[in-house]
Amino acid sequence: MGEEAYQITDYVHDEVVAFCGAMNPKGKLEHIEDEMYSTDRYKLESNNPEDTITVATFFYQKYSPKKAYFYVAAFTEPHWEANHQEVYSLFAIWWDKEWSHWQKAPEYCCSVISEQPQPPLHKETANWMLKRMTTKGSAFADVDYFMNGKLELLI
Repeated sequence: MGEEAYQITDYVHDEVVAFCGAMNPKGKLEHIEDEMYSTDRYKLESNNPEDTITVATFFYQKYSPKKAYFYVAAFTEPHWEANHQEVYSLFAIWWDKEWSHWQKAPEYCCSVISEQPQPPLHKETANWMLKRMTTKGSAFADVDYFMNGKLELLI
């Protein structure tokens, strides 16, 4: 088998910029509060971008009585470093027991750079980001946090 036609790398910007790009593909770096917080998780899911896939759940009873749900969405980087660059955002919807609501938040991000257009690589990038998140930590939690809970891959 030959070399991959693409390369997954860290995104040059942070997970917040990638998240905003995925949530607002027209380039606005803003959000509507109703799309970020709700007592209804399904309402938050309904505002996910069309290409979003659910990739994992995480449960840690000590932290929250409910699972956290992880998703991946993508957008095209407007300032390509190569012929083609897609950015993937790994984000979560998790229960904030202090505020008694679900919250949508960015967790990790990456870029896919290639010389030719690629089909959507949500699963491949999700695996790459989840592996890094659980071995290096993320905006969601430190590595130790993942050792004490249960991560279930859905892809």
